[in-house]
Amino acid sequence: LSIYFIDLKGINMFRTGSPVKGTYFIDRKKHLPIFKEYLNNNQHVMIKAPRRFGKTSLIKQVFEHEKSYVYIYVDLRRATNLKSLANQIIEKAYAFAGIDNFFYTLKKSITGLLKSIQNVKIDDIGEVTLKFLENDEFDEIEYFLHSLEVVEKIAIKKEINIKFVFDEFQDILRISDNFILEQLRSIMQHHEKVTYIFLGSIETIMTKIFEDKTSSFFHFARVMQLEGLDIKELYEYTRNVFDSLDVKYDNSLIMLLEFLKGHPDYSMQVLQSIYFKIKIDNLKEINEILCIDNLKIVIDENRAYLEELILKAKQKKYHYEVLYCIANKLSTELNPKTLYSVHSSLEDMGLIKKLDRAEYIINDIFLNIILQQKDDEYISISNLEKLS
Repeated sequence: LSIYFIDLKGINMFRTGSPVKGTYFIDRKKHLPIFKEYLNNNQHVMIKAPRRFGKTSLIKQVFEHEKSYVYIYVDLRRATNLKSLANQIIEKAYAFAGIDNFFYTLKKSITGLLKSIQNVKIDDIGEVTLKFLENDEFDEIEYFLHSLEVVEKIAIKKEINIKFVFDEFQDILRISDNFILEQLRSIMQHHEKVTYIFLGSIETIMTKIFEDKTSSFFHFARVMQLEGLDIKELYEYTRNVFDSLDVKYDNSLIMLLEFLKGHPDYSMQVLQSIYFKIKIDNLKEINEILCIDNLKIVIDENRAYLEELILKAKQKKYHYEVLYCIANKLSTELNPKTLYSVHSSLEDMGLIKKLDRAEYIINDIFLNIILQQKDDEYISISNLEKLS
């Protein structure tokens, strides 16, 4: 596996704001090979990583760009309840059977839809789907579990293995109670033609679901922890871009990337900001001042998002105070029981991560800077290590 390069003239190589694939995807040499092996062997997989860490980009690269597998992708953040989630699944599953726009067809002509279902001849699964939809008071849980059975039955009929991606899987507990996990496991464990991939950004909750011995999903899927981009890999990619523009650079560039710790989204944002500055001002050198100025710009551009995280912490008692203490390596006066409770809550909010006993870090490196920073002068190449 290698990094993809193309003719760079007039093209911004540092894409941000949405999942990337193809030319804009920097290969994850540590993650892609094992992930593909799992898929090739129909092994269920759970991938956990903080928000904006490239989980969806990894999926899009493998499933959309390389087009190596037949798949269904659903994002649980878009689901308001189990019914809406099941509708997403039903719509996509029947498309594999040649029935496109399932719900539009249902609304237009239930008789026409029934004929299409009968022509597919997938046992009586289609008729069961219609019975659910004809009843306004059907059980949402049963309907959701049925939608998964539809995927399995269609995969068997079409003699294919369908890769099923649940993005932000921990949100299943937002739209249902914990018992849904036991019910899901009871259905999924019997599926032979569907391989499940679970993505999650709240690592503590994903860990409880898949790695806690008391959980229904314990040992159901192989666990992958998605770390930041490899710094050397990212540096080579970055050098290739700037070399093509005949731009010189000093050690401040690699120091900047090391400070960003391979964070996919933030690294691309800062590099894109530098790239635009070079193109607009026709610069021929990347130095410490340019790196720091653009780092400040990107932090400021993310300020609304960061302040939203801070506001969420402030809405819970002691949470902001503990967050501030972690960022600034200060002790608190909270009693151990209260401090443990706040730490656990901040973990479940995805704001901090436990490294060791009584040792935590802020997940978001820019949030860490905002919590530490006292003025703009505090950010410089010489003290980036202090900020990290």
